Amino acid sequence: MSWVQVHTVSLFVALMGTVAGPSQPSPTPSPDATWGAKTNQESDDFRNDAHCNSPGGGGGSGATPSSNGPPVEYLRAPGCTPDSPMAEDEACSPNAGGTFACPAGMTPILPLWSRTLVDGAWTDWALETWYSCPSESELMALIEHEWTTLHLDSPVVTLQPGTGQVLATVPTIAYADGDVRSHSAVLLGAQVDIRATPATYTWDWGDGESTTTSDPGAPYPHETVSHAYGRALDAATVTLETVWTGQYRVAGGTWLDFDASVATDSAGITLEVLHPRVYLVDGPLTAS
Repeated sequence: MSWVQVHTVSLFVALMGTVAGPSQPSPTPSPDATWGAKTNQESDDFRNDAHCNSPGGGGGSGATPSSNGPPVEYLRAPGCTPDSPMAEDEACSPNAGGTFACPAGMTPILPLWSRTLVDGAWTDWALETWYSCPSESELMALIEHEWTTLHLDSPVVTLQPGTGQVLATVPTIAYADGDVRSHSAVLLGAQVDIRATPATYTWDWGDGESTTTSDPGAPYPHETVSHAYGRALDAATVTLETVWTGQYRVAGGTWLDFDASVATDSAGITLEVLHPRVYLVDGPLTAS
């Protein structure tokens, strides 16, 4: 039994400062690009929202006021040429400035551009950093987050007898499926596979007693997990907590272990505990 969920986590990094990168000439934005700006006069705080309509050229921008200088806006956008964050025809590819490949299939981080508001007018865009690759620590942080926030399907619990009624002092058999769960995701452009394996099963029998095993149990007549209720109880709810260990691999590589484990709780099953009575009667018992 497995489930697969695929989704993409996109990386957006807003850097509010100059990062060392290749020196490039100052670009001139395309006249076809659409930019919008507004100023809050009361607080002298400047905010600029910008977007480039080029296909595949999505990015984000933000302007930050400086106490020591004019506002500076930063934009993540494709470098259609080394001199411009966009092409005149608005039809550049994400790597149009040249071929740029990252390890493990990770998606390159878009170039960072900046411009400054001087005397009410924006300067030309200047390149801060060219294409770069996410670090391994960034990818690992996302992989660990993916693991710890997974919504694993809890094991299916089965009790025998399965009528919702059990006899006091007679063992009630319990077992769960022990299938590995599988999950896939694309993180920073890298294909990541995760698998979860049940490590321990803790059965809470609902009468103050519990049993912890590494065995999911089995049905009659090969049962390995069971519990007998006493005569002082009329009802009980059985619950199961499963602790999972996990492994991951990137781009089909070697499976590696997660340090942390995750736990799931199966829905409770309510039982009626019956108390059979013994009566002495005269004479032999015969069928009527």
